[in-house]
Amino acid sequence: MEIVSQVSFTQVFEAAGGFVGPHVCLCVPAGCERGVFIHKLRVSTVAPVSEPDAMPLVYIPASLVLTAAEAAKSEVVCRCCDKLPDTDASESVVLALFLLTERARGADSPWEWYINALPCVGTNALYFENADIAALQGTPLGSAAEAKLRQLKRQYGCFAETLDCWQCSQNLELTLSFEDYKWASFIVLSRSISLHSCDESVVDCDSNGYPHGRCDRALIPFLDMFNHCARPNAYWTVNSNGSVSIHAAAASTERSDINSDQPSSIELCLSYGAKPATEWAYEYGFLPLDNRHDAWPHFVQLAGSPSLVAIKRMWIQELGLSPRVMLVDPAATMPIHSSDRGYLSRSALLMLCLAALDDLSDKCTHAVGKILPAMPYFSVGGAIVDDDEKLLQLPGLATFARHKCSSQLSAQAFNMRASSYHTSPKPNPLVLAYLETQSSLVDRIADYLTDHLI
Repeated sequence: MEIVSQVSFTQVFEAAGGFVGPHVCLCVPAGCERGVFIHKLRVSTVAPVSEPDAMPLVYIPASLVLTAAEAAKSEVVCRCCDKLPDTDASESVVLALFLLTERARGADSPWEWYINALPCVGTNALYFENADIAALQGTPLGSAAEAKLRQLKRQYGCFAETLDCWQCSQNLELTLSFEDYKWASFIVLSRSISLHSCDESVVDCDSNGYPHGRCDRALIPFLDMFNHCARPNAYWTVNSNGSVSIHAAAASTERSDINSDQPSSIELCLSYGAKPATEWAYEYGFLPLDNRHDAWPHFVQLAGSPSLVAIKRMWIQELGLSPRVMLVDPAATMPIHSSDRGYLSRSALLMLCLAALDDLSDKCTHAVGKILPAMPYFSVGGAIVDDDEKLLQLPGLATFARHKCSSQLSAQAFNMRASSYHTSPKPNPLVLAYLETQSSLVDRIADYLTDHLI
């Protein structure tokens, strides 16, 4: 187990006001990624978070919590943000620009110790190769990766000249390229967190002494060294003064035996939250085992003539509906032999029903009756449908909409499975794993919708 290379990071962290508890250390087990470990003999003596005044495993002072408020103190970051449209100057962009420019400053940056400890090579969706994108065509992961890269390239184009001028004024030898900005964005996407404590409480941003303003995203040295576990043995919380504490918890961890070199140590893990596989692969570049929170983001297509589609768009806007319907894994959420009630939310069923209505389809006409657009409403079988409740009560529509959704999902599952087998050259292991798990998930959802037609 490699410990020596992590010592300097911990020393600088503590010199800057951080605290690392006894027998807690950063280690790199053979064949595994870096993590935070504690000596087993210390585990029973560490107070869980529920105990009052418990000494934390790790304490990060507010001065080391890197937010957009801190990053915006950089003149070059502000100049770059001025070149962006207002909608693009998000907290994540500000943090990425700060990392980009501070990394270029090297030893002149007070954050060099932290930046040097960050991964040098990206592993999430921003680093997919052409073969990966080709295999992911038609999937939400592929679409998200392509959209994010387009956004980053557009943003970089806005401030590239400003960066060039700054580099010349600083006499920097290196040239900051788009790849450097992509790296900084990867770090923010995969390592920044929302400033909410582990129990979902929110610190009052207006309280006296709270230094982070109304910032939400943050990069937090040492906290981002903890790996993920669905059953964590550590939790973090934001304190009223803006500092962050990491405490032990009573729960055991699935990763406790990962360290075969040193059986006297166990790994301390946090939970990164409940996310579907698409988000795990997109943000972090890995898929956790036995994800009980998986879900498929189904993007509905509005069927029908242009006149009917225009009415549907108006309804969607007025009703606050989303064209993305999250379909959870029925195997993880529905009891065996349960009824279907509660699987689809009312808004999800409403979106599926509205999208499925098709005045150009004989199948739809046979299922629900003749459909005629009548802006701002429409008639079905001669009756005007002028509100969402009437739409849901149309005889046969819910069954037709679910059957149509099930057919679309089955086709998506087939295409994903075909991509994993037939794409050449082969995509990377993460993409193959994603296609395999998601094709199985989508098949389960499609079967469930078919088996519970109403």
